[in-house]
Amino acid sequence: MDDIINENYQSIVDRGLISPSTSVNDFLIKALEEVDELCNAWKGLDKYNQKEELADVIMVCLNMAKHYNIDIEQEIKNKIEVNKKRALK
Repeated sequence: MDDIINENYQSIVDRGLISPSTSVNDFLIKALEEVDELCNAWKGLDKYNQKEELADVIMVCLNMAKHYNIDIEQEIKNKIEVNKKRALK
């Protein structure tokens, strides 16, 4: 997973879309744009665009985690454990 995260992040940095000054708000705005595109693709029942737009949403989230030094793989594992415990209640 680290390779995917690093490669994607670097490609966006290289395009000038992420810089040290990129803010949380910038990431959240981009995430909302991508979610909107995903919703539109889903409404249109375009299977190709659904997949691509879902990947875009995930990549924005991964980029945000990388930018703010969040070990997203560990956080996902932590969340899975929380969900497992909730299922036992």
